[in-house]
Amino acid sequence: MRSLRSIVVFVAASFLAGCASDSPYLRPFVDLPAKFLEVTGIGRGEPAQGPDASPAAAGPDVWPQSDWWTGFGSPDLDRLVETAHGANNDLVAAEARIRQAIAQAEIAGAAQFPDLTISGGGQRQQSAATATSSSRTSSPIWSNRFNLQLATSYEIDFWGKNASAVESARASILASRFAAATTALTTVANVANGYFQILGLRERLDYARQSLADAEDILAAVRAREQVGTASLLDIAPQVSIVEGQRAAIASLERQLAQQSDALGVLLGTAGRPELAQIALTSLRIPQVRPGLPSELLRRRPDIANAEAQLVAANATLRNAIAQRFPSLSLTGAAGFQSGDLSRLLDPKSQIFSLAASLTAPIFAGGRLEGQEKLQRAKFEEIAATYQKSVIQAFADVETALSGTKRTLEQLDAQVAATAASRLAFDAAQAQYRVGSIDSVTLRDTERSYFNALDALAQARLGYYQALVALFQALGGGWELPGE
Repeated sequence: MRSLRSIVVFVAASFLAGCASDSPYLRPFVDLPAKFLEVTGIGRGEPAQGPDASPAAAGPDVWPQSDWWTGFGSPDLDRLVETAHGANNDLVAAEARIRQAIAQAEIAGAAQFPDLTISGGGQRQQSAATATSSSRTSSPIWSNRFNLQLATSYEIDFWGKNASAVESARASILASRFAAATTALTTVANVANGYFQILGLRERLDYARQSLADAEDILAAVRAREQVGTASLLDIAPQVSIVEGQRAAIASLERQLAQQSDALGVLLGTAGRPELAQIALTSLRIPQVRPGLPSELLRRRPDIANAEAQLVAANATLRNAIAQRFPSLSLTGAAGFQSGDLSRLLDPKSQIFSLAASLTAPIFAGGRLEGQEKLQRAKFEEIAATYQKSVIQAFADVETALSGTKRTLEQLDAQVAATAASRLAFDAAQAQYRVGSIDSVTLRDTERSYFNALDALAQARLGYYQALVALFQALGGGWELPGE
């Protein structure tokens, strides 16, 4: 036994240093710019919001808070997000995946401890009858055997094979937690976008109904002129087309509103449509946010943390594959009692015990172990590339979102001015048409221009709020890496 132990220690000393230091985990380096290009210079808000409405105006760094959606000042949105946190099925599934990862870690961790089992049993055996020299057959012989035994086995983890498996499983727990945080952030963003889309569709419906009323007033005026002979069917028919076109637009918007309400209900984990107050997008506040250094995204984006946790797990799995190629030392032991008489089973003289050690080392496996190591190394390199892409993508997401808020706000400002000008032209055209200064063609042109401007204004306003949601999502939504 002492010789075997000496051999094992010598082999361990020969290989342990090289095995333990192989493939240590180092976070891949990603060269990020020193600052975001689109932080400043975002346009002013609508007149009612004032010049400070820009979500990224110049000033100190302001990262999103964990309850960033409350900055819009909508009790309905707050209630919707709270409901989604408790009932969204994607979040429920994500929590279940966390529990699965925890269970897998418990399974992997079991190899670090000895197995301990207890067994007991009894046996009664009959032997065959034997013949004597006088050809007389003796009676069969009965015998009893009882045993009670405690057995243990343990693999000494010289090469860190079991430890690396546990490390991989624990990293997978973190990955599942970060994935759940990513799901939660996406869910909140989808809820906010769904809510804003409903408000935006309501605004478009209001404008469409207003446009329908204006078109019907013009149609009535055209028909009045037709009755006195200053207009013809060629003037009436195009205006009827505009009226019916507005009715068709209203029907389409109502259909979209119903679909969006149903989709929002799915996000909330319900089959019904949520009840929402009749408010306008312009009544909401604009939350303030101004990101700091791009490097801070590494601890503020749960998807980046998830990618790195997967990388840590892959590194540990690689080290496990390397350790599979080294010898394995297992210790087994058993102690208990064995007796032919049940009443003497626990007698000290009935004690039995055994102790053994076994050393196994792979010599030839047809390239299986080498192939497993190459496979895990390639997987690690793949996940490392995915991690680097996640970091670069996160930076690009923020730049895109910052640019989006800036450009959509500029678009909204321009559309507000364009709509106001279209309204003035439409009002003037109506007045001139009623006194006969212009023909119906000119009136219809200004009418269509104004109706289109109203719809474009509602869509531009919705686009701005959706850009804000994209910005908060790109910045991690107030999430931070635990412990930092």
